[in-house]
Amino acid sequence: MSKPGVTFLSQDELDAIHNTSLEVLETTGVKVLSKQALDVLKKAGAKVDYTSNHASIPRKLVQEALNMAPKTITYAARNPKYDFVLDKKKPHFCAEGGPPFIMDWETGEHRYSTSEDIARCSIIADSLDHVDLIWPLGAGMDVPAPIRYISDMYTGLKNSGKHFEGDATTAKEAQYQIEIAAAIVGGREELRKRPIFSHVICTVSPLGYDKGMTEASIELGKAGIPVAIMPMPTLGETGPATLAGTMVMNNAEFLGGLVIQEFASPGAPVVYAAAVGAVDFKTGGTIPSPERSLMHLGISQLTHYYDLPSEMGASGNISKVLDMQAGCQNAIALITHMLTLPDIVLGLGALEDARLTTPEGMVIENEMIDYALRYTQGLEVNTETLAADVIDKVGPGGIFLGEKHTLKHFRERWMSRLFDIDSFETWQKKGSRPIDEVAREKVKEILATHKVEPIPEDIQKEISKILKRAEADLLA
Repeated sequence: MSKPGVTFLSQDELDAIHNTSLEVLETTGVKVLSKQALDVLKKAGAKVDYTSNHASIPRKLVQEALNMAPKTITYAARNPKYDFVLDKKKPHFCAEGGPPFIMDWETGEHRYSTSEDIARCSIIADSLDHVDLIWPLGAGMDVPAPIRYISDMYTGLKNSGKHFEGDATTAKEAQYQIEIAAAIVGGREELRKRPIFSHVICTVSPLGYDKGMTEASIELGKAGIPVAIMPMPTLGETGPATLAGTMVMNNAEFLGGLVIQEFASPGAPVVYAAAVGAVDFKTGGTIPSPERSLMHLGISQLTHYYDLPSEMGASGNISKVLDMQAGCQNAIALITHMLTLPDIVLGLGALEDARLTTPEGMVIENEMIDYALRYTQGLEVNTETLAADVIDKVGPGGIFLGEKHTLKHFRERWMSRLFDIDSFETWQKKGSRPIDEVAREKVKEILATHKVEPIPEDIQKEISKILKRAEADLLA
């Protein structure tokens, strides 16, 4: 079977990025605002200056951390039928997480998102066949900030049976999230066996690690919860102006975070994530660009170089509405990111460079994935598929529709489930509807008919008590 793919960095180039990253960690060092993490690094053998929060990480520690990190990770789900494994064999798709704004599917209004929006979008994501995990689609801006990520996580888990990916900005938040997930699966040991949630922890480019997120990641690692370490350097702003330089920056930040995680909890499940940015030097804003995709493709190769699970941001558009620009940029980003087989592809349902959630966009991109998956399957060349005997039988001027060979193989062809493939006249007779209107009707249908398996009532009551304790603790 011949499959399309991309591997454009040579072994020597991958070695150069790796070795330069090690040089940066050892010579330039990193800034770590968590004393707990500095203690971990010091005990491991790093050179630590507590006064300046600076650490120099020897290359041998990086290699030890790489040796400790699991090469495959099971992402369990509240409903076990949605479990999947990160094993570098196929991509999985995550609905975009955390944008503070949503485009209301009923009114078209661009507004702050709420917990109700997260609930609705989670139901939609649960219904879509190519969405494997959900990051909160939106942010519960109606919930006080100190408990928002805890509330968002429970809202997502309650309204979808799929794996949940979330955020935590403090160790206490992470502790309450672990407690909620443990209540759902039947205890902490069961959660360690079947982690139904994971977290994305961002570094602070260049070469920085926030106190709260770093300590949250340590807490999660101790509980066996997968942590995706996601640097987000931008070309020429928080990273060098060259693509290779920003890739080095991304790689060094990931490897530094990996060292902290593995020496805090040997064998902690860690995912190599990336969301590098390109910049509009006229405004300073980040933008989708060919350079951004190239860096992600290169970093995806690096994850195979390290034999680590991976997660790549593929939010490819900066459009504010569901227009041709959004469609073009999303399609380009989605297909290119899939060609290096990252374990998780981010970006479904996002507009405005992942600052805006759109339920209709999620439905449309689910169809894009269906198309792209067929593309990445490639084609098979053998005696059966070459079909010389059938060609000879039909001969010049004949037709293949009535042949057994056609009957055997015609169902292998991709068929649209959402996109219009009718003639102009038929399209007119059906109402002349553009794709965003078709998707909006699909959203309406899903919300009216899709049923998510509920969390048992006794567990919901237990979680309500956990949430009340979290409120009393974190809002005091």
